[in-house]
Amino acid sequence: MKVLIVPMAAMAETSGPSGRCRVLAAGFRDADIETATCMAEDVNYRTVEGVYNYYLDVPMPLGLPELIATRTFPIAQKLGITSRKTVNSFDEVLWLTGNLDYGYLKASVDSVRSAIRKFKPDVVYSEFNISAIIAAGIEQVPLAVTVSYPTQHEYAHRSDLAKGLNRLLSELGLQEVDSALQLFDRADKKFCPSIPELEPIKKSDVYFCGTLKSMRSAEETKVRDKIVVYMGNGTVSPTRMLKIVQESFKGGKYDVYLASASLKETDYGNIHVAKRWDFDELLDEAVMFINHGGQNSIVDGLIHGVPQIMIPGKVFERRYNARSVVDNGAGVEVSINDLCSSKIKEVADQLIESPDVAEKAAILGGKLMSAGGVGKIVEGISEIGLKTV
Repeated sequence: MKVLIVPMAAMAETSGPSGRCRVLAAGFRDADIETATCMAEDVNYRTVEGVYNYYLDVPMPLGLPELIATRTFPIAQKLGITSRKTVNSFDEVLWLTGNLDYGYLKASVDSVRSAIRKFKPDVVYSEFNISAIIAAGIEQVPLAVTVSYPTQHEYAHRSDLAKGLNRLLSELGLQEVDSALQLFDRADKKFCPSIPELEPIKKSDVYFCGTLKSMRSAEETKVRDKIVVYMGNGTVSPTRMLKIVQESFKGGKYDVYLASASLKETDYGNIHVAKRWDFDELLDEAVMFINHGGQNSIVDGLIHGVPQIMIPGKVFERRYNARSVVDNGAGVEVSINDLCSSKIKEVADQLIESPDVAEKAAILGGKLMSAGGVGKIVEGISEIGLKTV
């Protein structure tokens, strides 16, 4: 059996789709499924050992010309300009990242079709990549997709952003949509990397598989003496977050590890900054995880039983994820309007001194770990493959 995995591409730092793509690729490979990826070599790209990668175009934010986008976007990120934009639906994310631009859609669909023709997969797996959904439909290859509660068409959408998409669908002889998010409903299999307690999707054809990670067995109980900070992109500027972290925790009893691709790697006493950290290792030793409310971050915190402070800013999905964790008693949401060092210090002290929060996080983490993971997805796509034989 052969599977081609295609994650959503973006110029911005985002660990979600590309990170899950790598985990899936390694999991499929280890399950003796011949696997390839069609992954843009953007800022989020990492190779997967033993897995060939086919070319995929990198979208330019808002569909801007490459010369303008590559010069202005990094500056906008560093200045925190991107964090001021309110994002209310996933199709707005697709539009902002350039994934709904007609020119990009046309080019990227062609790239995925080329990969399909060369690799000849039995199944195409779309990690929130709409070009892959279109390409699989044209090439008549069975399709599996990742879904989530707040990215559903029914949750929130903007029909006015589908003009370029519908132009391409019309040209290709495919049915037009009210919003780009309806494309995910065309999949043969839909997998949600979460649990109903966090994302109560009421659709019979959605399979909950929990976390895709395989946890390393702990040889001994580790001392929890660290605070981990990861804010992703578009919520708080890296420089502002570093300043808040320094004012909140510098000289304190916890070592603080902040990850950001935009900051210089250095140490400020007990505060350590790097492009990336091994979150699995650090979260095993953490008393607190401060993050942006991204799904990967939320799940990572829960499976390690770590209380979370979430600062989702103005992004709909992150706000949903944060509320879900708060409703389950496993963390606290801090509004971007209330964000300051004194607030972070106050909330951190409260959570660290509340063992029931860590206990509730661990309970949710246990459910995420026991929901099937990559194995459930392997089983599901194998069923699709058998139908095509």
